[in-house]
Amino acid sequence: MKKLFYLGFCLVLATGVGCAISNYELITDNDQVANGQGTGVVNTNGKAHIRESFQVASIWPDGSTDETLWFVDQKANGDRTLSTYNNYGTGYYTGTEPTFHDDLYCNPDRNGCASVTAWDPEIGDVDIYDYSGNPNCQGYASLTYLTSTTRYYGECGRAALGLSDRLALLNMGQPATLKGAEALRWVASPMNTSIFMDNLSGTKVNIPVTGVIPVTMSGTSTRMTTLDITSPSLRGTFDAMSNFYANYGSRVNQIEVVYNGLSFTKSFATLNNPAKRVRDRINSKY
Repeated sequence: MKKLFYLGFCLVLATGVGCAISNYELITDNDQVANGQGTGVVNTNGKAHIRESFQVASIWPDGSTDETLWFVDQKANGDRTLSTYNNYGTGYYTGTEPTFHDDLYCNPDRNGCASVTAWDPEIGDVDIYDYSGNPNCQGYASLTYLTSTTRYYGECGRAALGLSDRLALLNMGQPATLKGAEALRWVASPMNTSIFMDNLSGTKVNIPVTGVIPVTMSGTSTRMTTLDITSPSLRGTFDAMSNFYANYGSRVNQIEVVYNGLSFTKSFATLNNPAKRVRDRINSKY
């Protein structure tokens, strides 16, 4: 399993839906640098797909799915424009459409418009969470937070938790299937999960988990994960999150998820009030 397995599980569980990218690392050609051939800074000549270390698709009550896709357009001077698109489908329950973008051939294709665009200069970037959102684009309502990240592939780093914690989480998973493939499933509920929101200014709120949230991760690819938020009872959870943003939230917040005793904390920047958008989308069905 990949090192970011636990990180991905907790992020999708904590935030409910997808994320937009607002900051990325300089893309260089390591062979050029090693051979003394210039700076090695890559000019992508257009948008290149960032191969995410894990893929998350939200399943909605009408059977539609949203999966966020990241793209980077880097110039010769290293300045980047980052954009987030939506891989949208309507046939999850009928199996008529693919749920995930396939990177077998490193496919750079995309549809529609960018829900979020972020400017990421290599020098003088004063705000790593700056962005411009387009609420008219498909998938904008599914975006929850902005993320800053290093390059996912070709890099090495520290795991979010130790090996023993990651193995403990794996052992908690139950056998399941995801789109016909072997998978592991965890079910977050009020009995085993706690969520805490912190505005980093002295206010920390316990967000009640008011329903069950099945999280299924493909056994053949830890990058493919679905988060089932179709239960109408989850409106209470997203109501509480919405109230937090309205009453206490700042642009940068922190969230802590405790699942069966395993704890993970993540700081992130929000796109206005993401919980309200999720709650309203659930309410539109029930």
